[in-house]
Amino acid sequence: MRLIIENKAKLETFVGIFQLLKNWSSHINMQFEKDKLYIQSIDKSHICFANIEIKNKWFSEFDCSTNHQISVDSTHLAILMSYALKHNKLELKFEEESDADKLCINFLSSKESKGGFEHFFELNLIDVNECSLEIPKVDYDVEFTMPSKKLVDVLLELNTFGSNLNIKCSETLVELNANGDFTKLKVNIPIDDLDEYVISEGEDINICFSLSHLSKMCASMKLSSTINVALSRDHPMLLKYNLGDDSNVSFFIAPKISDIE
Repeated sequence: MRLIIENKAKLETFVGIFQLLKNWSSHINMQFEKDKLYIQSIDKSHICFANIEIKNKWFSEFDCSTNHQISVDSTHLAILMSYALKHNKLELKFEEESDADKLCINFLSSKESKGGFEHFFELNLIDVNECSLEIPKVDYDVEFTMPSKKLVDVLLELNTFGSNLNIKCSETLVELNANGDFTKLKVNIPIDDLDEYVISEGEDINICFSLSHLSKMCASMKLSSTINVALSRDHPMLLKYNLGDDSNVSFFIAPKISDIE
């Protein structure tokens, strides 16, 4: 298996994925298939789950003749990935016969670049007894799209006032609430301020989530300029970033069982 990223914006996005995952997961499962890279990761509390699909056409080069599934330590991978932004070319290699216990991560310079040192890393694989999870298709009660920076900013504000986020959705607005010991913050988002908004007729959604877990999944604007949010009473919340080229990053967070005011 061998893949290469030469596009600077995509390189920053690729690094951003692993910087996010290290915040709440100790390991990452990566499955290389003939037409895509598939990444899954779950946090220790089993509240957050990442399901990432990056098609072969998203990469500058992608060569995978047979399927390979490996697991790596998320913190060590993020540390190595931090070197990527000093270079303009990333190469990942895994050869089952000769390098069955390691992932090669190379940061290269183009022929036009001079003065930069190329870096060649080897990351040891880890044994994780987990199978890939199938993600069922869900018809959500509410879906909306908004700029990812605006969501990051409002979550940072709410996180100051409490550990839980109460989300209420109606046909006219989205209401976000956080309660602290002495203060309470409510943020109203009119649906006209959203890029897209769809709600099932007659629905009123009222759900609570862990604000700290949610903030970890929305801590970056590098993945996409917009984020899609999908909610339903009977399913985890979906936060989806569109990477282009039929590729996406999807985060799921389970609702909290708590009294809703």
